[in-house]
Amino acid sequence: MNKSNLLFNNTLDGFLKSKKYVEDNQLKEIKSVRNAEGGGWAGHFVDSGCLTENELLRLIIEETGLPYIPILGITPHEDLLSEFTFDFMKAFECFPVDKIGRILTIATPNPFQQELLRSRNTADCKIKLFVCRVSEWREKIRLMTQSKNN
Repeated sequence: MNKSNLLFNNTLDGFLKSKKYVEDNQLKEIKSVRNAEGGGWAGHFVDSGCLTENELLRLIIEETGLPYIPILGITPHEDLLSEFTFDFMKAFECFPVDKIGRILTIATPNPFQQELLRSRNTADCKIKLFVCRVSEWREKIRLMTQSKNN
């Protein structure tokens, strides 16, 4: 199967269930927490103890072939930050890295998000997707929120 098709034919919960990292009762509890707290899937699976963020990163890279990018040292251009609101970044566990011409580079700990890809991939803009760690994504969002509040 074409690895890029995996992103549209699977979800993170379905993928982790197929790899036997999460069982139905755990998934039900994680969904309940996610519904109450919001946010994306990857952090909730790590927080629940189903797997470590290193395991998650390894599994996703092996399955999708997407490259890893460390995002802590990256500061996106202000234009990207006006396009990607904090609410959007939190809901989709994503981080805009750069936009050069028609290529928009996005990092995420959960590339199995059809809505994220569909919302940004247009005739005028093509997505280049990278994988990042849950902890790096959380720290980047925390730093950006702190900076915004100061």
